[in-house]
Amino acid sequence: MSTVGEKAVFVSDYEGTKEHDMKLSLFTYKTTKQSKLALGLITLLAGLPVIGCGRPITVPPLLPNEAPQFEAIGNYPDRNYRIEPGDTLKIAYLFHEDMDQNEVVVKPDGKVNANQVGEIVVAGMTTAEVGKLLVERTADRLRSPEVVVSVFKFAEKKVYIAGEVDKPGTVEYQRGLTPLQAIVAAGGFRDTAMVDSVILIRPVENSEPLARKIDIAAVITDGSREWVRLAPHDVIFVPRTPIAEADLWVKQNIVELIPFFRGTGMSYGIGR
Repeated sequence: MSTVGEKAVFVSDYEGTKEHDMKLSLFTYKTTKQSKLALGLITLLAGLPVIGCGRPITVPPLLPNEAPQFEAIGNYPDRNYRIEPGDTLKIAYLFHEDMDQNEVVVKPDGKVNANQVGEIVVAGMTTAEVGKLLVERTADRLRSPEVVVSVFKFAEKKVYIAGEVDKPGTVEYQRGLTPLQAIVAAGGFRDTAMVDSVILIRPVENSEPLARKIDIAAVITDGSREWVRLAPHDVIFVPRTPIAEADLWVKQNIVELIPFFRGTGMSYGIGR
């Protein structure tokens, strides 16, 4: 977006419906390819049947043998990276230095303006694929062109954290970042967090996002390994515990609707 990570903040917005559906509100939305992907993830979250009163989240757990496949989907800057809007590229012609471009910013529409070629779409391509494309587009005017394309500067990368954490919003992506580290960076779990059912959702190019459930409680209490590292644009959602959902239902449907309970100081805690 002017960088891929343009300030798009997702926070949990629970409404006291009978279904207790989890809904997410999107604040400050920028229309770019990556923010559209993030919005798709939020739409997916809104449809997850996370029901209170003990019914489980219907998202499959992330199994250890799935981790390599799950990581292969991520667009990691250090591995098989595909160019994104906001990245800055360096284009070098080995024998035609006058064609070189040192800092070419990928526009929000995924295009760059290449010397003697014009606008070309590079988002979603590797640097090697862009180099090959430029060779093809300049072969009719340059003698034996050889082009090397590299990422001079990556666009800002973010991970989105929502739900029962102290500071829902965005966390800056760093290489090797794990789900627990991202949650700690977002202020840690609230007391109402369902720590054993954290949902990780990853965008998939030209397909539906992929969602898996992670047991962070086992990582904290048993020292279990975190099987996957986060990728840019991942969404982590921490749901409420069933007791917290029941408390909210009582508050919204009894305490606030029936005058007798207002201002009485009566406890309405469930399961306490």
